[in-house]
Amino acid sequence: MLRYHPDRTGPTAPTTDFGLLLDEPIRESGPHLAQLLASALQEDGPLYRSLADALKRAIDRGEIPLGTVLPPERTLARSLSVSRATVVAAYDRLKAEGWLQSRRGSGTWVRSPQAASSPEGVDAVATARLFLSDDGLVQRSGPGESPEDRGDLIDLSVAAVTGSPTVERLLSGATLEQIRTLTAHHGYLPQGLRALRDAVSGRFEAMGLPTGPEHVVITTGAHQAISLVARQTLRQGDPVIVETPTFPGALDVFRRFGARTFPLPVDADGARTDVLEELMQRAEPKLLYVSPHFHNPTGAVLSEERRVRIGELAAAHGTVVLEDLAMADVALDEQELPAPIAALAPEGTAVHTIGSTAKLFWAGLRVGWIRSPDDWAARMLATKTVADLGTPLVSQFLAVSLLEHAEEVLAERRAQLVPRRDLLCELISTLLPEWSFTCPTGGLSLWLTLPHGNADELAEVALRHGVVVVPGPALSVDDGNRRCLRVVFTAREADLREGVRRLVAAWMAYGPTTERSAARLLV
Repeated sequence: MLRYHPDRTGPTAPTTDFGLLLDEPIRESGPHLAQLLASALQEDGPLYRSLADALKRAIDRGEIPLGTVLPPERTLARSLSVSRATVVAAYDRLKAEGWLQSRRGSGTWVRSPQAASSPEGVDAVATARLFLSDDGLVQRSGPGESPEDRGDLIDLSVAAVTGSPTVERLLSGATLEQIRTLTAHHGYLPQGLRALRDAVSGRFEAMGLPTGPEHVVITTGAHQAISLVARQTLRQGDPVIVETPTFPGALDVFRRFGARTFPLPVDADGARTDVLEELMQRAEPKLLYVSPHFHNPTGAVLSEERRVRIGELAAAHGTVVLEDLAMADVALDEQELPAPIAALAPEGTAVHTIGSTAKLFWAGLRVGWIRSPDDWAARMLATKTVADLGTPLVSQFLAVSLLEHAEEVLAERRAQLVPRRDLLCELISTLLPEWSFTCPTGGLSLWLTLPHGNADELAEVALRHGVVVVPGPALSVDDGNRRCLRVVFTAREADLREGVRRLVAAWMAYGPTTERSAARLLV
């Protein structure tokens, strides 16, 4: 007996091997699958992981039978109003975990789940696919033909650090008495530990931004902080101005809330306020998202003059400003940074300032914070309470200890990252001299501009050569920056050397139009 589903197309017959479909399968439609996955759009965290998890739950519940052929990535992306790259990354993650299988010309279908052999490899490939936009998704090579298939990848795409001696010591140093004191509490503190809010307030005070613990809400990472501000501020169709390039997680958040995003270009002095003036007049935005300290990914520091101007424009137009200081702690060179926008804006301007422990200490803690003005603090706390009742207290407890040793950890980070940054700058300058960039004074990445070509396509070729980099369109509001790449310098020096060697090989394979010496491959 053949089975039908009113929202799906095609009959199916039972099969004992769902990797070999013996008859016409159920074909899941894009709109119906989008309905099943709609809840994922409201979850915090990377969107591709939320989609993958929602798809697994639907399979577990029997809503998507084994053997069902899923809609093409582009079709599902259109139904969900997300980028195709996000759907591709979700599918790839589930393929690696054994939930899905695909074959060229046959599509992607549901199979019996298996444990992934290498979770690290799963994340690396999924991350790479996430950052490749629609035009960059070219045909992959066959099985076993590339480092991608072997799992031999060097990942230069994730702007995050591993542990340091001080971080490792502090994470393992909690005493039994301290743990008992912590667990004596019932564990629900939506606003966060008072000791941590005091520490965060002190850091803002040191930046020149008057702050009390009542202004601070502790969040589950900076990503959630962005999400909470968006949830409190935005409605479907609201205009948002976002720097381009920018942190891709912020773009995901704004798109989830149905915002209309407008690109604000960035130069060596940060966000261009001359362009912002015209955008403010045209878009009348509800929200402006900027990264003034060591902008991700360019490393630019927004000048004080432009910070003041942003505050003035926001006050004049009634725009909420979200300033992301997540990179502020990663100052690789000694320098005096301007005060945050919140300290320079006219009184009464709604400026939310966020930060986290991720970039200086370790992203695995998942601890961030929002500093809000007086009239917003209670609303942000209410939004956080609804979201998850509070960030885990154990992570907050550890964050207090880490912040007390911030200067010590910064010294360790500089000793680790400055040589890596300098090495990567030297390698790119020597081996790819036609590429242009500015060596940053802080942050975790280089922003590279190609002399010609398409960064999406080059990133795909680089993936086949075994190195993961981020193409500019993945970090852009308007699919711009098509000749730009983000490459991080957080990897070990040996991996940086090998990663650049592979990147050079990928550049030559992609389409060399400039004379290059084969000797350059000897990194």
